[in-house]
Amino acid sequence: MEKLTEAEAKALFDEIDTDRSGEIRLRELRDYGLAHEGTLGAATLADFVRQADTDGDRRITFTEFKKYFA
Repeated sequence: MEKLTEAEAKALFDEIDTDRSGEIRLRELRDYGLAHEGTLGAATLADFVRQADTDGDRRITFTEFKKYFA
């Protein structure tokens, strides 16, 4: 995957973080994946969570998100 600029990563993070909590929860990832069927499958989402959630709390902060994408 091509790396995103910080601004692009923030825009994508904000699009996924629908409850505006500052963290992406698994439900939000699932909903985003369902809304973008064909581009994000369950395996892709699971792989993303395993790699991006560095503290293991099952929530992705922008810092974790940025490290993965930018």
